[in-house]
Amino acid sequence: MPLLLETKIDALVRERVRGFVGRAGGTVDQLVDYKLCTVEDINIPDGGFGKVWTGGPSSFKGKLQFLRRAVKQELRYLAAGHRVMRDRKTVVLDMHDAHGRPELRHKYECSISSNMLEHSPNPIMLLLNFYFITKKGGWQFHAIPHYKYTYDRFRKPTELEHFIEDFEKKTDAADTTHVEDYRQSAVVKDGWQKGFHEKYPIEYPFMHFHVFDEHNTRALLEYVFQDVVNDVYKTERFSDNVVLFSNRLNPAFAEKYREALKELGE
Repeated sequence: MPLLLETKIDALVRERVRGFVGRAGGTVDQLVDYKLCTVEDINIPDGGFGKVWTGGPSSFKGKLQFLRRAVKQELRYLAAGHRVMRDRKTVVLDMHDAHGRPELRHKYECSISSNMLEHSPNPIMLLLNFYFITKKGGWQFHAIPHYKYTYDRFRKPTELEHFIEDFEKKTDAADTTHVEDYRQSAVVKDGWQKGFHEKYPIEYPFMHFHVFDEHNTRALLEYVFQDVVNDVYKTERFSDNVVLFSNRLNPAFAEKYREALKELGE
């Protein structure tokens, strides 16, 4: 198993990520054993993770396309199970707003995501929304690109203090402070995203607001949560920070931000 920090996170994920699971952002293929999971997907339309059907199309051609796509997904689902996303069975919302959906509050035994946190202008706020949809005492698992192996390699990992500042200032999708840094790395120097951004603007949710390595990943998650285990999963397909932690708030964080948590309904 290509875990660069040689932790036992793979075994821990198999042990703890199971049951009714909320999955956000797209398929999570890193370490999760879907034979142990029943998955409900959460996504936003064309949010950088692939288009989601939000309703039945009106035209005959649209209905035919919808039917073909649905049949194709069902066939893939029969072969691969819950590893496959079925967008017509997707809860459509922006995960930053999940706390405003009372029917989702502490609904899932676990929550998982892949290549999503780096797209957030306010990662602590996003993580708290995962906290709200996950049962207390459950588990969260996230895969986040490691900057050294992606088009973020010309940037610097985001400091913990910056994550905290974004949370305290309630930074939202209108934030433009990372646009030029991202453009210089992903488009100008690396070039990988040049074609992508000819179609999609450099703004939320189509850009990486923040940059992660194994150190700030652990620092961020330990600041907010408990029982954090993280590693770097490096294969020909993946180059991700993978992190598993208990869905229990760090007592110091919960005390410091008691009023902010109340505003979010917790």
